[in-house]
Amino acid sequence: MPQTQQEFLRHAMSELGMTREQFAERIGTKKRTLDNWLLSPDSSEFRSMPDMAWKFVREILENRSESA
Repeated sequence: MPQTQQEFLRHAMSELGMTREQFAERIGTKKRTLDNWLLSPDSSEFRSMPDMAWKFVREILENRSESA
């Protein structure tokens, strides 16, 4: 079952125990960009995450699981 962008990001931040600021820094983006990714798709400020960001966050989560 596909997750929404917002669900995916919230899950990742929760799994990693990071705040928005910490997570944005970890994935190399500005907090404002992350905030826009977390908005509802109905919002005029919403932005879709690039495929590269999805892949990078998945890899962070997978590597965390493997080292745990």
